[in-house]
Amino acid sequence: MSFTKEEKQKYFKELRTSWKRSKELSENDEVAQALFREAGMNTSYASFYFTLQQMRALKMEGIPYVDCKTFNKWKESGYIVKKGEKSKVNGITWISGKKEDEDDEEKKLYPKVYKLFHKSQVEELEGGEKNEEL
Repeated sequence: MSFTKEEKQKYFKELRTSWKRSKELSENDEVAQALFREAGMNTSYASFYFTLQQMRALKMEGIPYVDCKTFNKWKESGYIVKKGEKSKVNGITWISGKKEDEDDEEKKLYPKVYKLFHKSQVEELEGGEKNEEL
């Protein structure tokens, strides 16, 4: 599937807007801040909160990146995504783009979305070793 330049620009603008709104809300969410500290996350609080908001909207219990992981992270933990399940939650990471020209001080950052699966969407691998509990 290919997208026009305008479609890409709109997509990135919407992601940036959603990210910014999430960051603003996160500053006043003491419950989320406590969860983040308790979980000892190695991701940014803003990323954690972005995912937590989606989980809350879908009434999913748990902690982002503990109870909601990528396909490969579940596999590493001894679980597999159930057949037919579709990701319902997204995470965002920021990647560096090319400098516009040599005079640019910084590279432009672009949001990259990745798909996450909730613990309710996975099952233990048969004969697999679990690295952590659900």
